[in-house]
Amino acid sequence: MACRNKRLPITLVVRRGEDEETRKYKPRSDFHISHSSLPRLLVEVNSTPPAYWPMDLVRMLTTGAFIVRFANHFLSAFCQEKNFVLCAIFIWDNGQATRFTLFQQQIQNQNDEAVCYAL
Repeated sequence: MACRNKRLPITLVVRRGEDEETRKYKPRSDFHISHSSLPRLLVEVNSTPPAYWPMDLVRMLTTGAFIVRFANHFLSAFCQEKNFVLCAIFIWDNGQATRFTLFQQQIQNQNDEAVCYAL
């Protein structure tokens, strides 16, 4: 299912610091494609002032990292191999686009939860 400027079908529970209470966050994307309610492609258009790491880009990559971790940890199709891959496209204010492929590397004898990206 393709959606434009809608909330993603997930809810994140976040806490900024040790002493803060948890809060729910429903991420949005300028455009996304989902399969079985799981986002497979995120597209974000920069709507913030020019910066090396615009807030829209940071938000898109953070949301994407959560989706990859969630799929690899909770969905039986991806748990064993940790092979869920999410594509994300960021469109800069000058019209150029950068494609990110988000994934987790399977490192033997390590329980690393880090999400990597390739351009």
